[in-house]
Amino acid sequence: MVNGMRRKGFKINSIIIIAVCSILFFTLISKIIVNSQNESIFNDLEPFLEVLSIIRSEFIDQDVNINKLVPGAIKGMLQELGDPYSRYMDPMSFQREQENLFMGHFHGLGIIVTIVDEQLTVISPIEDTPAYQAGIKANDKIIKIDGESTKGINLDEAVNILRGEKGVPVTLTIKRENKEELFEITVIRDTIEVEAVKEKLLEENQVGYIRISTFNANTVPELKQVLNDFTKLSLEGIIVDLRNNPGGLLESSIEVASQFVKEGDIVKIKSRNQSTKVYHSYGNDYPDWPLVILINKGSASASEIVAGAIQDSQRGITIGEQSFGKGLVQQIYPLSDNSAVTISTSEYYTPKGRVINNIGIEPDINVTSQEDSEEDEQLNVAINYLLKDLITVE
Repeated sequence: MVNGMRRKGFKINSIIIIAVCSILFFTLISKIIVNSQNESIFNDLEPFLEVLSIIRSEFIDQDVNINKLVPGAIKGMLQELGDPYSRYMDPMSFQREQENLFMGHFHGLGIIVTIVDEQLTVISPIEDTPAYQAGIKANDKIIKIDGESTKGINLDEAVNILRGEKGVPVTLTIKRENKEELFEITVIRDTIEVEAVKEKLLEENQVGYIRISTFNANTVPELKQVLNDFTKLSLEGIIVDLRNNPGGLLESSIEVASQFVKEGDIVKIKSRNQSTKVYHSYGNDYPDWPLVILINKGSASASEIVAGAIQDSQRGITIGEQSFGKGLVQQIYPLSDNSAVTISTSEYYTPKGRVINNIGIEPDINVTSQEDSEEDEQLNVAINYLLKDLITVE
């Protein structure tokens, strides 16, 4: 009798839980249907509710945590999109993302990663971080993390593993272009303080050098301060170094490009319904200094927006290597439990309509970086171009 009452009580509780979940779920779905005007979505989602019901009522472990099932279902949905940049972030990951973009610091290795051809891949190391100092390079494939294979790993899982407590080492097994053998690099996690803009004067104060390492909330104010200081000098030209800059905020890239392009288009964004929004320069009051943009394989996303705008407006030239080719724009959508999803919502093009995604920006002057050389040949070519004008761009 007691066992029967327990079973009856369990079934009643299960029914109540399933009913509540179903009401909430169907409320959400009804909103989606109104927006999409696609009533067939009920049929498509019916198996999901059936499986949820079966798990709740029949799975051997009665203490199934729906708070784990739902994120798992969300991750599965996003994975099926086949887009490496659309991902789920649990509350901790979302908080870290905000710290990175808006506060400029986090704990980890200092690398930006993505999934390319189902393989965890480095977009670029962040300058002056443990990963950068350890020798991690753009386009490195991370085959293992602490001996565990990354095959099948999703981006959110990878980021959670790579980031962690300061002082704790992590060993990465790397496959690098033009190297047959895998090799290991051990990196010690640290607090990553991202200084968006650095500057210095080169060649007896004739050339202003600006290094932009990321496009976050601090980038534009820091850049304007540098440019204001440069206006007090007699410069022959400016070099903006976007090498190994993985990108960041779209608005930041538009504002950065506007500091050099006085008028005209900066970038074109095409949404899912094929409508195109054109972002124009905000204008500036700075001198039209001769300008060189440095890019390489680690220059991605917002960096490519700036480089493309400079090229198409003929405001300056680009020197270096072909960029990464990340031409999709992501929007972050916070969820009710403080988690979030990042969804690719549109594709961007240069002002002249050139496709960037999976292609990248081809520099006006190709200069390949030599790994074993202590000389920065790309920077040297940029300086020579500004001071001696020895190179003709055809």
